Amino acid sequence: MKHSATSNFDTLTGRDPAGRAASWRIQALDADRVRTDDGRTLVLRSLHAQGDDLAVTETLLDNEIRALTRLHTRYRVPLPELPQIVGYDFDSAEPFLLLEPPSGKCVDSGLRTLLIDERRRFMIGLFRALAQLHAVGLVHGSVGLPSLYWDGATTQLVNLEHATGTGEAPRPSRNGSVAHPGHDVRAAGRVVYELFTGRHVQPGDVPDLASQPEVLESLLHGVFDQDPQQRPTAVQVLERLNDRDPLPRPVDVTAAMKPGYDRFDELRPPKPVVRPVSQPVAPRRAPKPGPRQVPLIPLAAVVFLVIATIAVLVAVL
Repeated sequence: MKHSATSNFDTLTGRDPAGRAASWRIQALDADRVRTDDGRTLVLRSLHAQGDDLAVTETLLDNEIRALTRLHTRYRVPLPELPQIVGYDFDSAEPFLLLEPPSGKCVDSGLRTLLIDERRRFMIGLFRALAQLHAVGLVHGSVGLPSLYWDGATTQLVNLEHATGTGEAPRPSRNGSVAHPGHDVRAAGRVVYELFTGRHVQPGDVPDLASQPEVLESLLHGVFDQDPQQRPTAVQVLERLNDRDPLPRPVDVTAAMKPGYDRFDELRPPKPVVRPVSQPVAPRRAPKPGPRQVPLIPLAAVVFLVIATIAVLVAVL
């Protein structure tokens, strides 16, 4: 990250979401927010504002950059339920991440003031965010009230610093297990349970759904199963919520890159296969005939007959 002062603005140099070189003229507003020279307010994440453990801080910042650039690459339009990256730099001595600010207000408190219809839209936004993450092989890893924002129309799931690829070990690892979408579904189930009941659920606890209204029991059925593979997917929970809006389809990376591969093959056709030329083989010479050998067994029989004949003649004479 390079700074150069111009009046009251600094120039921040890095890359845009597509990886191209870019720069922004910014002015600090507070610890994690800046204003650009065109009047936009953005969130700035850097190592200085994140904590004292530099190694952990770098890992968390790298996690979020990786997750957000993957989302930008795989979805053609920004997703209202997930954060939007503006720029980043992780190759310099001062890495950073620029984001659009979250929509609405953090729901870490005041969720119980939502009306019934608002609760449904809140839950739909939450599980749409998870479904869109899981569709591109990402697990959020830290779903909770502090990571959720509500703007009156939908929910936005932020704070992707613990995001991990499905089947990969989280960085930094907290319990040694690999990331599974079912972990996010269970964590979201705790949020929903607290939203309905006002009771907090510890990460390892299983709430008593049988004592709750049927609508809540049906919605969260299987969500707290000990086996993450047995839990419903985020898409299945959306079906239970009767969400009729189709989810955006991620870009098929292989299909998207095929025109480029084809063009490359046109410009550089494969070299013809050159068959190796067989080397002439010198004819083998027939071995010279050696002295003829008389079989030993017939020879011994002849000798025996000769000796026997001589013995008979001697006896007669």
